[in-house]
Amino acid sequence: MRSHFRSLSACALVAVLTVAGAGCGQDAETAQGGVTTITVMGMPAATNAKGRKLFQDQVAAFEKANPGIKVVGSDMPWDVKTFAPMLAGGSAPTVLRVPLTEPAGLIERRQVADITKEATALAEYRSLNPDIMSYVTRNGVTYGLPEKAYALGLAYNRALFAKAGLDPDKPPATWDDVRAYAKQIKDKTGAVGFGEITTNNSGGWHLTAYTYSEGGSMIEQAGGRWTAAFNGDAARRVLDRWRAMRWEDDSMGGNVLGKQEDMIAQFAAGKIGMWVTSPSDIYPTYVTNGGKPEDFGAGPMPQGAGSATLVGGTIHMVNAKATPEQRAAAVKWIQYRYLRPNFDTEAAVATAKAAAADGTPVGVPVLPIFDQATADKIYKAIAPHANVPQDHFAAYVASLGSLTFTPEPQVASQEIYAALDPVAQAVLTRRDADPAALLADAETRVNAILGKQQ
Repeated sequence: MRSHFRSLSACALVAVLTVAGAGCGQDAETAQGGVTTITVMGMPAATNAKGRKLFQDQVAAFEKANPGIKVVGSDMPWDVKTFAPMLAGGSAPTVLRVPLTEPAGLIERRQVADITKEATALAEYRSLNPDIMSYVTRNGVTYGLPEKAYALGLAYNRALFAKAGLDPDKPPATWDDVRAYAKQIKDKTGAVGFGEITTNNSGGWHLTAYTYSEGGSMIEQAGGRWTAAFNGDAARRVLDRWRAMRWEDDSMGGNVLGKQEDMIAQFAAGKIGMWVTSPSDIYPTYVTNGGKPEDFGAGPMPQGAGSATLVGGTIHMVNAKATPEQRAAAVKWIQYRYLRPNFDTEAAVATAKAAAADGTPVGVPVLPIFDQATADKIYKAIAPHANVPQDHFAAYVASLGSLTFTPEPQVASQEIYAALDPVAQAVLTRRDADPAALLADAETRVNAILGKQQ
């Protein structure tokens, strides 16, 4: 399944630091004494002291402006297995912060509320990017509002490029170039040329993205039923390239069983030449981990036989068990915390000033959740406070105008990724791994997963 985000081009906006939150029952969120209490996901964990304080300050400011609403923040991240029983039992938060893959299922299971009345009353509603909104609307009914969107690309170390004799302003655009660059970095510097992540569903996530870049797809629908579609030439080219880079070129290093957090730490330490990620999303963490801003580079998603990059995002939805008062309060909170800094120039500048004063990155190029005219207006407003070397993102930004933006699998995405992790791990840890056999076995397992969803 392919979906082209027609107006999602990159624009440098302030990076909003949010991490998902924990749940409380709706019984505790009833209106008492004229006050409506809502529990909201999105409070940063205690380990992110600056982000948590910013969140709490925003809660205080929101409650002061809305004395009839009390906001209880929570920091449990979204997990399908955890939240399924919580939603069924009525103990999930009022405001759910979920990946872009989740709205379809939540809407179908009637676990989220119709917020059309509250959302369409917002002045900025009609300026929201229609392609993102297509994931949270059904038959004219609105079920969610966006926080952010991302597109995968190539993060690379400009210093290692220079040391290896490569031009830091010309990152690779094809997988053939990536392989050649990775070998040159390894041979000239001793660093890992191209890093890969394969655990916690990240191997399946990357195999999906790389398959898109080879012109393939992961699942397809026929006769109302979904089936696996990845057991073909596109995915086999991905596995063959992994095998060649790992075992012939020795450009991927021996640590191939890590997750994204591990890769960010190694990348920030200057030990990785290139890897695929969302440059906009990982840049703040890269800096927090001690990475040098001047060494960070962002390039296009490398392409093989295709012309696509995987896109995702974060959406806020309201628990179906919320009262009318809670629905109204929830939409007010979502607007205040997530929409305003991307729509209202005064709010954007205030957020940018506070972030810059804290040393938080401002001006990281992101995919706008509003239309391009709104995104351009916000960028212009916050530009004086930007502290990010935006020219280092130029190649990544330029590529987004030409690539097809392809969403993650619409059904059971995380379960599919989990089923594909062993495929990536096998190819990168066993010289004798058989890509064809691995894909055939994964196809059987994924079809079983999809069968349970239908």
